Amino acid sequence: MSGLTRALPLLLFVNLFFLVQPSEAHGILPDEIPMAAGTALRDHGNLPSRTAVFSDHWTPNALTVDQGQALILALDNASPEWHLFALVDDVALRDQNLIHQLMPDLRKDYPNTRLSEPGTTVQIPWRFDMADQYTVHCVRVDHQQHSPVLTITVHPISPH
Repeated sequence: MSGLTRALPLLLFVNLFFLVQPSEAHGILPDEIPMAAGTALRDHGNLPSRTAVFSDHWTPNALTVDQGQALILALDNASPEWHLFALVDDVALRDQNLIHQLMPDLRKDYPNTRLSEPGTTVQIPWRFDMADQYTVHCVRVDHQQHSPVLTITVHPISPH
């Protein structure tokens, strides 16, 4: 494994801190972290919640939201295994799968991921900024190729 390949996860992590303008920062992390699938919200206040339950599949297996909508995505893990759920688009899924292949023991939350032990509910406060289709996958290495998908369709804002 090359030095660059091993350094990639560290570079991604460091960029999270240096790309934030001081005026946007709350302590060390910003209150809002723009990502490919929308914006992770740290200080989210009182948002509505949408729940999906994971066992060997997602119930429901699809959600729809409006562009610009902010909500708490509540993910119930009803399976007997731990999962690292990631809210992603195709590019972010590829990148996060690679990070976890390089470091398979990494069990860490990022702005768009949550570690979920069996029988727990995790929350991802999120604003869906872009109309598109996104997914929730488990990025645990041994689940990457066969993880059931929760599809989230973000409808564009209709002109008034």
